[in-house]
Amino acid sequence: MVIPIRGLASQNSWAFATIGLISLNFVIFFFQLHIGQEAALKLFWQGGAIPAKLSQVKLFGSGQSLKLAATMFTSLFLHAGWVHLLGNMLFLWVFGEALEGELGHWRFLGFYLFCGFFSLLIHSLAASKLSAPIIGASGAIAGVLGAHLIRFPQAPVQTLVYLLVKVKIIAIPAYVWLGFWLLLQFYGLRQGGPVAWFAHLGGFFTGLLGVFLFLPDASSGRGQKTARRPKNRRRR
Repeated sequence: MVIPIRGLASQNSWAFATIGLISLNFVIFFFQLHIGQEAALKLFWQGGAIPAKLSQVKLFGSGQSLKLAATMFTSLFLHAGWVHLLGNMLFLWVFGEALEGELGHWRFLGFYLFCGFFSLLIHSLAASKLSAPIIGASGAIAGVLGAHLIRFPQAPVQTLVYLLVKVKIIAIPAYVWLGFWLLLQFYGLRQGGPVAWFAHLGGFFTGLLGVFLFLPDASSGRGQKTARRPKNRRRR
């Protein structure tokens, strides 16, 4: 068993946006637990992204169309259970901090929502007849992974490795981790199941190609510092 536990730290400042997103997801999940299973299920249907309905949204549509379009953002903050939530938040923390340090807090937040939106758009186009709600932050986080791969491919990822009775922490290059993750998505897509594989892949390639739209001006010198010095980590 291998679990990523720490990625490249930001060289610029604390990852306020990453921490804020993680905190907000936990707050909403605790709210789901508070209102109970039946009410939470209703919340999923109201706030989740439903491809069959989204495929009918018009660009200049009614108020109902705007509400449906809004679910492409609200769905990013709903999770079906502890495993779903913790897995997503772990990957956001491990791979999000360095990227936020490069983009800046507000650009990173915009990039996160940008990837989440297009991940669901791609999934809705690929599975336009699906009438079940899609929930979870994985599409947006997949975009973070794609951007991390293109910006910090050699960055060390501290990884907990459990073999029989031995536990070790080793550094694995980001490109190895993310390449393995990408292969799992294609394998999952082939196998099918309830996971929104198209959202994962759509988010990943959106982040891979779209991160350049969110980079600060080259004249500021920001972003290159961390990318050029992946081993100069600031531990906290």
